[in-house]
Amino acid sequence: MIRQTAVKIALWFRVTRWASGFGLAILVLVGYTLLATWNVDRFTDGGLPTQALWTRLDRAVPLIPWAIWPYALYYVLVMMPLFAVRRMRELSEVLSAYLLVTLSAWVVYVIWPVRMEYPHQACAGFNCQMVLRLWAMDMGVNVMPSLHAAHSVLAAAIFRSYRNRMWPLIAGGAAAVSVAAILTRQHYILDIVAGVALAIAAWALVRALFRWLWPDRAPLSAAR
Repeated sequence: MIRQTAVKIALWFRVTRWASGFGLAILVLVGYTLLATWNVDRFTDGGLPTQALWTRLDRAVPLIPWAIWPYALYYVLVMMPLFAVRRMRELSEVLSAYLLVTLSAWVVYVIWPVRMEYPHQACAGFNCQMVLRLWAMDMGVNVMPSLHAAHSVLAAAIFRSYRNRMWPLIAGGAAAVSVAAILTRQHYILDIVAGVALAIAAWALVRALFRWLWPDRAPLSAAR
């Protein structure tokens, strides 16, 4: 009887974990798309002046089309924390952190009209064509701070905090995504710096709030 109950609880948690994770992913995707469309409209048809955040280092870094593949690692990394959580408290903590990072970035997108200025690029290679299609979809909006960097670094911070042995791999992936965002001209360097800072600050805040509001009575093991 006890074993059957434990199995049911474990199954319920797995269903809840994946349902809530994918639900948040859909919310982020829809919200980001709507905000991007709105920003494009007000930057172009609305005539709202935009700001570019070029630095000397940005201009010195070349466009590297094949970097679109490490950039695409983001879509794997962003879901990885679902494999790191084992309890409802952890799941709530992770989802809260992702929501805080995302909403904070959206607020900045609304009040600070930053836009990426894509270079004039003519190319025939497959990788370069993929980059051009990415530029056409993103339209250079919603760049400061970089959610690609923020979500990826947040994933690494979560794995590190939960003492998961995979955290160095996740951290390496987050670094690859962040660098690739610059090499593909998807983000300015300052976007990446801001995204990393946002992830670290949000995770620290969420962890502190959960320690206060939902004390952890089952400390983590040395490693998972």
